[in-house]
Amino acid sequence: MIRTVRSRVVAVVVTVAAALGGLVLAAPTAQAAPSDCTSYLADLGYSSTDTNLACAVGGTGLPLDSLLCRLLLSNVSSVPPALAQNACSLAKT
Repeated sequence: MIRTVRSRVVAVVVTVAAALGGLVLAAPTAQAAPSDCTSYLADLGYSSTDTNLACAVGGTGLPLDSLLCRLLLSNVSSVPPALAQNACSLAKT
């Protein structure tokens, strides 16, 4: 059952990512640093496609991007909330 819920969450994330994909690719690199977010998480042992996606979403500069980043990291990647907050803040710098 947990796998079913996780797979559904991943499906939603992928759908959102596909919808925002053009915006993520079009965002100027000077505004966001998702690589800082992914590096921070990798140093703590959290490295996956899910974390990379969450960091990319967190660096888009779109409304609620930080919230979505934190939700993805906490609920999909099982990153503790405090670490997710720090990581998503790094994605915006």
